[in-house]
Amino acid sequence: MSRMFKSITRTWNVFVGCEFDCIYCNARRLALTRLKHTPRYKDGFKPHLVESELKRTFKPGEFIFVGYMGDISFANLDELLSILSIIKLCPDTNFLLQSKNPSYFWKCPKPFPPNVYLGTTIETNWDYHLTKAPPPIERFRQLARHPHPHKFLSIEPVMDFYLKKLTDWVELINPDIIEVGADNYHNHLQEPPWWKVEALLERLRVICPLVIEKEGLERLKGDTMAEELREHS
Repeated sequence: MSRMFKSITRTWNVFVGCEFDCIYCNARRLALTRLKHTPRYKDGFKPHLVESELKRTFKPGEFIFVGYMGDISFANLDELLSILSIIKLCPDTNFLLQSKNPSYFWKCPKPFPPNVYLGTTIETNWDYHLTKAPPPIERFRQLARHPHPHKFLSIEPVMDFYLKKLTDWVELINPDIIEVGADNYHNHLQEPPWWKVEALLERLRVICPLVIEKEGLERLKGDTMAEELREHS
């Protein structure tokens, strides 16, 4: 199974499933096709805790994506606390809690452990209505104002955006890690031209100490060049 993010060393699918129905979601596609006969996805992509995964052990120095095959915001409070109880036992391992509904992080009654990164996805600063998740501006607002010191931002699949506004958002979120990726699953999204992606990456590197370009992002450079050739032919 893919780790999704290049900074991640392992995934921990202790919670799976999501009801945001993002049209570009590969995890949902896998759960409903190739994995549909496995016990974990017998009910499709219905969110649920995988209790057997609470016995998983982790090594110091790893960076673990919690719930890669879902969205943690669908976990109830007891489920979240069960997951955090395991995380607290591994202080030398880092864990990513990633959600397209970061307002969920405010529901935790106690501060998150220091080895947790809170993350969200902001594909653009516009709302293309491609998901039932909160719009990008709400994701930005909720994560930016959360006091937890370690944050993670995914800009993927990147869609066309207003450069200054998006970088202003990122600066206010102040993430430790940013990963930028393109639509690698042929969903025909409204993608930005390469010059704008380059400008975004340049500004992100001023804001954040670790900006990672994912495989496939360079395709946008080729698409832009092909479009320019068509226009001049």
